[in-house]
Amino acid sequence: MQREQAILVCFMGLSLWAGAQGTFLEKHLYSKWVSGEEELSFLQAAAKNSMYDGAEHPASFHFQGITYEPPADDGEWEAIRLLECCMCSYAALVQNGPDTLRLERGARGDFGPVSTTMHTFFIEGDGLVQVVVESEEDEPDVETRRRWQRSPDRSVPVMAPAHGQRHSNCWVPLNVREEPRLGSAVVGQLQWGDVVTVLQRAEEEVSVDLDFGSSFNAKSGRLELPVYTLRAPFVRVAFEGGEGYVFEGLLSERLPFDFASFFVAPASPTQPQPEGRFLRPYAALLWQERVDVEQRDEGMATKTFSVYSDGVVVKEWYDGKYQRGMTIEVPIDSPDAFYVASNNLLRFLSALGFDDLSISPGSFFVNFSSMSESFNTELSWDGTTMYIHYGAGGC
Repeated sequence: MQREQAILVCFMGLSLWAGAQGTFLEKHLYSKWVSGEEELSFLQAAAKNSMYDGAEHPASFHFQGITYEPPADDGEWEAIRLLECCMCSYAALVQNGPDTLRLERGARGDFGPVSTTMHTFFIEGDGLVQVVVESEEDEPDVETRRRWQRSPDRSVPVMAPAHGQRHSNCWVPLNVREEPRLGSAVVGQLQWGDVVTVLQRAEEEVSVDLDFGSSFNAKSGRLELPVYTLRAPFVRVAFEGGEGYVFEGLLSERLPFDFASFFVAPASPTQPQPEGRFLRPYAALLWQERVDVEQRDEGMATKTFSVYSDGVVVKEWYDGKYQRGMTIEVPIDSPDAFYVASNNLLRFLSALGFDDLSISPGSFFVNFSSMSESFNTELSWDGTTMYIHYGAGGC
């Protein structure tokens, strides 16, 4: 039992957004659509260039040269819509629900009539429908519909795991036991990423406390989440060495994200960055797009989006001067898998020595020294995505 607790260490609490619903912009952030010769992309480039305010934004939309944002409050919104002045105008994102995006723009000319245009977007079958309603005082409304198809250069990852197959999602060797219980004789070990075939699930679940407080040290530490409990049964599996029982909480339906494939660590934080950093040689690159965010005296602030065949999205940003970093979106099977993956990341990085380590119910943060590289992990609102934020560079 003690060995399992030493291996199983987690870093973050339960997501505060587990019950939330994704917005239309969140769901279709990386999508691109075509209609004739025209293109419509939901990839934005209007926000600040930083770790958390990158080129994408889930609550605003830059469309036809205009940025649409939600109204500040109902009272202000109603006053703005009256357009009680000459040469007035407004633009607002009035709906951003799970299934519908609605934009509204109004204007009054020089003592002329008020005109409004409403754009409504929704998915119908395999296409995107845009309904445009144009209104002008004392004139009948004019409605047009347009259908957009997915752009052929925006490939979507296909991540259907083989039926009955699982991968070891444990950075250290995972024990295969003779019986479905902790303490049973060990008949083999699985290395990270090894494939097994599930033959049978035991009925009884086992509780394993993830106690990370005694497993990792830092010069400065703040631990607000001392224990996280995994509950899962043992499963009988066929592996390369035969058959046996494995704790299901450390198995993953998809191949776990390989930290070593995207981050090559120097021997010490003071040494130059090694070649081959942030490369993913074992996953096919489906598409990549660079967005110029802002021209600065020192250079162009940019953000680059890369989408891979295993569903991983890498968003690299550079402020045009000193600071750079990235956010990696990693698909996961469940919230539990997030804590296991966070444990894997911390173990992978621990050889460098931590200066700061902060673990709370909402976040995990670590760096190696003052002004050095840092890592932060988050869990998505629906428990299906792990976000890994990396930052480097001074002011």
